[in-house]
Amino acid sequence: MSRGRAASAALRGVHLRVERHVAWLCLQRSKAGNRIDATAARAICDAVEEIDYDEEVRVVVLTAEGKEFCLGVEDGGAWEQRDDWVAAVARLRQPVVAVVQGDAVAEGLELALACDLRVASSSVRLAMNQIQEQHLPVHGGTQRLPRIVGRTRALDLLLSGRAIGAIEAQRMGLVSRVVPRRRLTFVSRQLAADLSTKGPIALRFAKEAILKGSDMTLAQGIRLEEDLYALLQTTADRREGVRAFVQKRRPMLTGR
Repeated sequence: MSRGRAASAALRGVHLRVERHVAWLCLQRSKAGNRIDATAARAICDAVEEIDYDEEVRVVVLTAEGKEFCLGVEDGGAWEQRDDWVAAVARLRQPVVAVVQGDAVAEGLELALACDLRVASSSVRLAMNQIQEQHLPVHGGTQRLPRIVGRTRALDLLLSGRAIGAIEAQRMGLVSRVVPRRRLTFVSRQLAADLSTKGPIALRFAKEAILKGSDMTLAQGIRLEEDLYALLQTTADRREGVRAFVQKRRPMLTGR
């Protein structure tokens, strides 16, 4: 995909564009409002596949149109297992930033949890209320939530189904940053631009070390860290970084 150009129009339900190493993936409003249906789920999976094949992408930013981020699914069914849109986002190698401009509820919160960083508007409400509707999260919510906020807080949010505001979410580590809605776009662009200047291989390895290491023993995690460090030393980007430091200039990183 060419930088600065939108993805294929066939991706109904989402809009994808890549600018200066940043893939901007925007959930678009449909007849279902800000809810995911089978068409949108397939579109998200297709967009993620395009991002995977684009070697220029170093950072992914997930946004949404409208007042809400995502209020869940419109008509859950077999398509949720066939096109697991949340798992697709979680599998991305690049750091993924969720820009939560409005409420994230049920599967919408699960989608945000699948991202690596969450920047939220100060007015948002977050809830995992599937139990109130007599079913359980099916997109990793029961697993990612306790890994992010701890078991006790996760049980509180899941069993009660209560909605929390952005400040409480930040205190428990559920969101990374909270900013006024009017500054959300600026802060998100600034964060994406900053991340995109980092070495793409180092970014991917750092994400891999933390996500995979959290499911390992401390000794195993440290071994993974050492292995990834050793691999990084063999890359052209590492050699360019050393040259740039010696020559006192900005490195020209290529992801190789």
